[in-house]
Amino acid sequence: MACLLMFVSPGLALNVDSYLQAGAEKSQSGDYRGALIEFNKAIELDPENASAYQYRGVAKAKYGDFEGSITDYSRSIELDSTSSDTYGNRGIAKARSGDLAGAILDFDVAIDMNPDDGAAHFNHGMAMEMSNDLQRACLDWSKADQLGNSQSITFIRKYCN
Repeated sequence: MACLLMFVSPGLALNVDSYLQAGAEKSQSGDYRGALIEFNKAIELDPENASAYQYRGVAKAKYGDFEGSITDYSRSIELDSTSSDTYGNRGIAKARSGDLAGAILDFDVAIDMNPDDGAAHFNHGMAMEMSNDLQRACLDWSKADQLGNSQSITFIRKYCN
């Protein structure tokens, strides 16, 4: 019986994917409210779809709902803990909502999962700077620069010379 419950029909998967695609397109065009509607439809059809929560978390963050985005990123991680991007995105939302310690922990996980992610190193550096640890921030930004994250150069020049 459990196997039958885990089976997702091809038609259902197609509908979920079409809602995710429509939501992504709306999000890219700046229609975050419309994107949320599409992602909600995908989640309604498949409440165990980690990607749907991750995408909805992005749309909520862009809409300015950082607490809501943290909830969605956390649900996505519960369903699939293998996405370093989801940890990184949750870290950004936590930093924007004032939880620097939580943000740093999420960036640490993202970096452990994908040490070559320049954005994770950059964002870790931003959180360290916000925590008044410039020495660590400069190390993070330097690593981000080595990994090709060009926006770190601005912060290295401003804070690390």
